[in-house]
Amino acid sequence: MTAVLAEQIGRADRPQCRIHRDSELSTWHELLASIEGDEWHRRTVCDEWDVADIVGHLIGQAEDVIKPTSFPRRWLKNKRVYPGVPRFDAHMMVQADEHRGTPPAELRELFDQVWAKATRKVSRTPELLRRVSMQVDPAPRMSFGYVQDILLARDLWMHRDDVCQALGRPFDAGPYAAELIAQVVYDLEASGPFWGDRPAVEVVLTGPGGGAYKLGRGEPVGRAAVDAVSYMRTLSGRDDAPAVTGDPVATEAVASCRMPF
Repeated sequence: MTAVLAEQIGRADRPQCRIHRDSELSTWHELLASIEGDEWHRRTVCDEWDVADIVGHLIGQAEDVIKPTSFPRRWLKNKRVYPGVPRFDAHMMVQADEHRGTPPAELRELFDQVWAKATRKVSRTPELLRRVSMQVDPAPRMSFGYVQDILLARDLWMHRDDVCQALGRPFDAGPYAAELIAQVVYDLEASGPFWGDRPAVEVVLTGPGGGAYKLGRGEPVGRAAVDAVSYMRTLSGRDDAPAVTGDPVATEAVASCRMPF
């Protein structure tokens, strides 16, 4: 398998990102319909959140897209409610807080409603507004277009894995997993300082969504292999002990890298 240079992957275009997001929302609809009883309160790997909290957070993500005042209101609130917590994390905690205690049937209905509206809003966002950017440490500056096209689908996808793990169910990475994961690999090097001063390596991501990539500048010092979905969990800080195999220098570089998700 020939390794693809991470910086040459390129950014997925707006229509393809819409396909990714729509696919995730369809799968989420089916997942939510299948959750019953105490399953809503199963703990997840996301701090102190249970399954219902993750759904509340995702509803909050859609609300922030739909309502012009939603994001700034929560942004001001999160600093007051969660002092000392990184602002982006605190913002997501406020999203979940505001929907905690909502009955499951209402969560299902609200999820479908707000994401249908958010999808329409994203499709109509003017290009000039999409170019506006914001700084949220420790991430580099992000444009609204990047948040809407790349991060929303990525967040839906990764949290779906969180819920499946909490429920003890298999995770279906979906038909566009390889494209979603390739965008993460692209961000590792081309769109941010996350790879940093680590040596150049070849990494083979195995299983659903997998592929072979070259990360870093110069001649690779070795090759490492790791399950693709598991590595996304590692990069996002959910799993600090990934099962990476290969050359020691390469495996250390791959296993130690983290990035905001």
